[in-house]
Amino acid sequence: MVYACRNTIMVIAFIAVASVSILWDLNGYIACGLALAASVAAGFCVERAFINRSHREMISLHGADWQVAGGEREGPASTGKAKE
Repeated sequence: MVYACRNTIMVIAFIAVASVSILWDLNGYIACGLALAASVAAGFCVERAFINRSHREMISLHGADWQVAGGEREGPASTGKAKE
């Protein structure tokens, strides 16, 4: 589902940016490059949103330490103590 949604957003972003760029009489190569860059950026943003949503769901289901393996904390929840 993530890939289908991401690809749909990428196609919509490409078509929208390419059509607006062509309507503004930009060079075809520049319009295609801008559309491709916008498409890739939109795809990354959508994929990252899905990842963040799944992380929030895991935290709500299993608590803040659902990622902890072997009792070691990493990331913003760490206490700042050195590993022994």
